[in-house]
Amino acid sequence: MPGETTDAVRTAIVRGAPGPARTVLAVLLAAGAGLASGACAREPYAEVPSAALASACVTCHGAASRIQDSTIPFLAGLPAARIEEKMKAYAAEPESGLAMQQIARGYDAATIRRIARWYADLKPETP
Repeated sequence: MPGETTDAVRTAIVRGAPGPARTVLAVLLAAGAGLASGACAREPYAEVPSAALASACVTCHGAASRIQDSTIPFLAGLPAARIEEKMKAYAAEPESGLAMQQIARGYDAATIRRIARWYADLKPETP
């Protein structure tokens, strides 16, 4: 069922496996969900859970909990509009070679919106 897959991906990312393993698990679960539902024949990301789309972000920005000793901004609970604005600004910056500019250019507006909403809906865990 799609809801079960989404819950499994969210759990894996938010509280599951550590670091890179969490990202790989989320991508594999999302790919399986997409194949099972026939999403490959339609829009490429239409049925991929937002949590899976955000898995690349989680590696540096964390999910519900902060990355220990990281200076990279923590996004959980921030307003979606603020995250969208920053991503669009990164994508519009002239070539600089920075990772965020390259990453932001890889997403369309709808995907950025979904990732931003996912982060906005996350309730930050207290340490």
